[in-house]
Amino acid sequence: MILFICSSTLLGNAQELTEEENKQTRRIQELLVTAPEKAKEEAKKLSQSASPFARYCGQYYTANYYYVKSNYDESKKILTALLEEIDRNPSLSKQKNYQDLMGMCVNKLFYLYKNVGAYNQALVLMTTYKDKIPNDRYEQQLGILKIAMGEYEEGIVLLKNDLRAFKNLDLGVAERKEMHNKLVADRYNEIGEAYQKYYVGNRQNKHLDSANVYFQKAAKIMLDEPSQADFTRALLNMHQAKSAALKGDYKTALRFYQRRNAYPEINKNLRTVQIFDLGMADCYFHLKQPDSAIYYAKAFVRNYQQTQVSKENLLLAYSLLSKSYSEKKNTEQAYNYAQKSLALIEELDRIKSKSVDFLHNYTVSTIRKEADSILNRQFTFVGIMIGLVLALGIVFWMFYRYSKKQKDKHKRFLSIIQRLKEPKPIEPITTISITEDSSTKMMDDELIDKIKTGLEKLERSETFLKSEFKLAFVAKKLNTNTAYLSQYLNQVLGKSFSDYTQELRINFVLRKLSNSPQFRNFTLQAIAEEVGYKDATTFVKVFKKHTGLSPNYYIQHLQEKYL
Repeated sequence: MILFICSSTLLGNAQELTEEENKQTRRIQELLVTAPEKAKEEAKKLSQSASPFARYCGQYYTANYYYVKSNYDESKKILTALLEEIDRNPSLSKQKNYQDLMGMCVNKLFYLYKNVGAYNQALVLMTTYKDKIPNDRYEQQLGILKIAMGEYEEGIVLLKNDLRAFKNLDLGVAERKEMHNKLVADRYNEIGEAYQKYYVGNRQNKHLDSANVYFQKAAKIMLDEPSQADFTRALLNMHQAKSAALKGDYKTALRFYQRRNAYPEINKNLRTVQIFDLGMADCYFHLKQPDSAIYYAKAFVRNYQQTQVSKENLLLAYSLLSKSYSEKKNTEQAYNYAQKSLALIEELDRIKSKSVDFLHNYTVSTIRKEADSILNRQFTFVGIMIGLVLALGIVFWMFYRYSKKQKDKHKRFLSIIQRLKEPKPIEPITTISITEDSSTKMMDDELIDKIKTGLEKLERSETFLKSEFKLAFVAKKLNTNTAYLSQYLNQVLGKSFSDYTQELRINFVLRKLSNSPQFRNFTLQAIAEEVGYKDATTFVKVFKKHTGLSPNYYIQHLQEKYL
């Protein structure tokens, strides 16, 4: 959660600002955190400077004020106008200082779009200005988008690359170390939050462990800063609370959240207050205290009217309210918030939000069909009860389908494990019924034996793991031509060269994952390259085609099996 983004690049190239203006920008940065209204006044003064560059800086910090106050429309309006004005003036847009300022505007707009779930607009923004501004934030922003879209492994790699690069940057001419440290701490926290989301996706404890390591690193940097110490402790408690809640330890999570009272500093930032409120509502619901859950969920909703962050969290608040009222047998309110949830799902779908924290795509189409018929009718009390029964029926039906799907997956997993235990080579997971065709006889026995022996030799030497293992490559190795080799594969083995290669590689992966604990810790990209594929996406598709399981599912269940 990035609470404030300051300008190290601008201050590092400050020859267009006077010494007094440099001091003024530093003062504004600090006031945006501690006293936003005063920051607005200072930014207004800077906007009236005789220097064009200083005036633009004043406008930028005015937009920052509105961002901090969650007035995103006004912030967006100022930033967009500022970007367009600089961009259409070549004499300005070619200067380093103005490019840095444009980069700051793009960065602020990026976080604005991210906060409201408009990931497509964030991506368009990055693409539009990628070649016009310094690219020092590109990996960070792309990593954040990858995380938001559920591509955790790639996103975390990008965020770590950005962190390494940023830590090695020298301080700018007028940049204070405190502000630089805060940006480093923000990056540590971003990576920690990414690992928490990764855990939601696959429930591997190592991701929560990694998250907590990065949260501690962020705290260690900022605890030495007197003006940031209390807020840093509050932030660390908040992150530790979420990690505990993700593990299902809601009592411990609640204790962390309740420490908020020791840090009144957090009340200066409504978005932080919201996260504490929502976390406490979630804990109280799971601890069977619906009244308290309702109190804190409603507090989140009230503040949402001002902050508009975030729709995914608002959906969770509505869900907690609906379920809590249901626990209290207040059917009318339970149904009211259920309706709000359905309407918000429609909105999330329209803006193509891909967040997987609280919403899974496979449920949306079913719920939407129900919403179309429910939301356009007025219900009596009896009607409400019927609607709730139908909704529960859908939930149980979906649970049944999910449970059956998981059982089928587990059967496939056990079948693979059993095959691996057999002394003979593992057979392909998808079998092909082969009947001898009369055309098979067109190949003489000597040629068939030659190709069969040659292929077996290549299989024993694991040549199929090489990326150049193609039809022409194999034919050359066997001193035959591609036509004969294809005919042998099609008529004798009953498969294409592509299927033959894929089966060899996937069977190799299955055996190695079973026999090598170290191999199970490889990234999907590393495994893909190990067996001749250039990218993880292709490997995942091939793995699922031949096993019916995703690599992550298979590896996770192998880890559990050998614990």
